[in-house]
Amino acid sequence: MKGKIILALLLAGAILLAGCTQSNPQKAEIVGSIAFEKNSPCGKQSVLTLAGEKYFTSLKAEELQGLAGGDQVKISGTVTQEGECRKISVESFQVLKRLNIIEKTATVRIDFIARLDDGNLISTSLKEVAEEAGIKASDYNFTALEFKAWNAGYLNESGRVFTDVKDAVLGLRKGEEKTIEIPPERAFGAYDEKKIIKVPRAEWPLPPTVDPDIGAEVSGVFGTYAVVKSFDQNFIYFDLNPKYAGKTVQFWLKVLDFDNEGIKAFENIVEPGDAIKVDYTGETLDGNVFDSSEGKAPLGFTAGAGQMIKGFDNAVSGMKLGEEKTVTIPPEEAYGQRDESLALVLSMESEDYKTAFPTGPPPLGFETQVNVTISGQEQTRTAIVSKIDSNSITLDLNHKLAGKALKFRIKIVEIKKPE
Repeated sequence: MKGKIILALLLAGAILLAGCTQSNPQKAEIVGSIAFEKNSPCGKQSVLTLAGEKYFTSLKAEELQGLAGGDQVKISGTVTQEGECRKISVESFQVLKRLNIIEKTATVRIDFIARLDDGNLISTSLKEVAEEAGIKASDYNFTALEFKAWNAGYLNESGRVFTDVKDAVLGLRKGEEKTIEIPPERAFGAYDEKKIIKVPRAEWPLPPTVDPDIGAEVSGVFGTYAVVKSFDQNFIYFDLNPKYAGKTVQFWLKVLDFDNEGIKAFENIVEPGDAIKVDYTGETLDGNVFDSSEGKAPLGFTAGAGQMIKGFDNAVSGMKLGEEKTVTIPPEEAYGQRDESLALVLSMESEDYKTAFPTGPPPLGFETQVNVTISGQEQTRTAIVSKIDSNSITLDLNHKLAGKALKFRIKIVEIKKPE
């Protein structure tokens, strides 16, 4: 707010002593809602209007920043009469409630700039900012960020939003700006040395005489973002940490628009982050039921959190409370295609065999847990006895439903939005 400011206070409650004059000041405490005008018959100072009386105040424009008509305030001070107007020497000024602000139930749209501490740009909705960072407009999609204030998440490759950003917009008005600092653990996560894996060079699709490029990004291999960190004669080391793991993020935002009734359109629809319960039956395409909640409590999980197979998570997204549907999920979104190399042959003379099967060969189809190293990573897998010879036993490390398309009947029985 610049220039002349008139602050009109609509009486909600006040303690004022009558008959105040310049020589007879009176104490006053005023609680009410404010309104702004452009001109004042009492001068260029900020003015309160109370029960038809106008009062000069000692409040300056910068003290009123962020306030709007209808906001609830409390002012205490000394009142004196000066000509036609009374003057309040403000001793305390408190904002009790701001109206027309973003609430937890809002859908929100913002412009934003996300940078690292060193100033390097992560992402932005502003074309001019991206161009200053050397990003070509033709290579970038400049759109305002839209999100739901009630839905937890973070800004990552899939476009979700940092929880801190959602918290930061609460209480803001349209047009207001804010800058926050987001620590690594609340942004892209702390850097984890355990996410550096080694892969034998013989298993990597490069000739042994060709060295990989340090820092080269690898996609579609590990199921997540990865870069080449280093290599030696025997191994290539890959860093599976998110690109900005361990980095603090500086995040500027400006509110473009919001709707506090936004949640009503989504309160009965499954979204990522919702705690939901479902009744379900899963079967193979030949009709064999392999799992079901029938006769049991509904299955509870957090939608979009990776707790279910990808195809099941995708299927429930957008479903309404009480909705039922049947979906067929391809192997790639279920338990993957079969990998015939995932076979472990144990000699019956080996210590591993004797430890796993101390009483002798198990029957075909027997399931057991084994610790194995695959692509340099130690894993615990369920293994199925697939073959028994006179001197050895073969364990199949594929999931028993690998390579199969699966059919699920699903009904949404409960949806709880994040607090």
